[in-house]
Amino acid sequence: MTETTERRSRAGRPPDPAKHAAIMQAALGIFLEQGFNAATIEQIAARAGVSKVTVYSRFGDKETLFEAVVKDQAEQIAGVVTQDQAASDGTLEGQLNAFGRSLLTFLFASHHVALDRMLPLEIAHQPEMAHRFYASGPGLSRIQLADLLEQGRANGEISFTDGAVAAEDLMALWKGLVDVELKFGVRDGLDPDEVDRRVSHGTAVFLRAYKAD
Repeated sequence: MTETTERRSRAGRPPDPAKHAAIMQAALGIFLEQGFNAATIEQIAARAGVSKVTVYSRFGDKETLFEAVVKDQAEQIAGVVTQDQAASDGTLEGQLNAFGRSLLTFLFASHHVALDRMLPLEIAHQPEMAHRFYASGPGLSRIQLADLLEQGRANGEISFTDGAVAAEDLMALWKGLVDVELKFGVRDGLDPDEVDRRVSHGTAVFLRAYKAD
């Protein structure tokens, strides 16, 4: 097989999921440790155990890779939320509690708090990326929650005029000021029991406030 034929053969192969996962994990770690500006593709490739050519061929540049890391985090939240909803008791309250537990557990994890601290600094230098990051993270979670609330409204369990506003109200009840406290480092993370209490309380308050007539 000639070198040209070999390159064409490699180019036609589907992406290796294991390599992709390794790059994502390495990129997240390097970005959190070094910051976006100081991080290099070479560092990420070395930690992932791949060549820098592999990283460039998959992502093109550091900005695209950083955006992929943010999207990957958002997709992980979406996946966990979907799984936990499916495992709930099927009631609206049960599904909302499952959604809230999954969301808070992920958002309050130390690596995600660190990413949240870093994002505003990077967006300030690259404001054109702000809308993409928002849509990939908080915006997507709000859409998912609004869709779930819409099911409750269709079943006559709750009543509201704007699903996005209702979703924001519920998220605020779940989070309170904990996310701010974590970003400022004035408190440690929450244990699972505290997450459960916050979510159950927030959901109960929300369902009373939005109860259908």
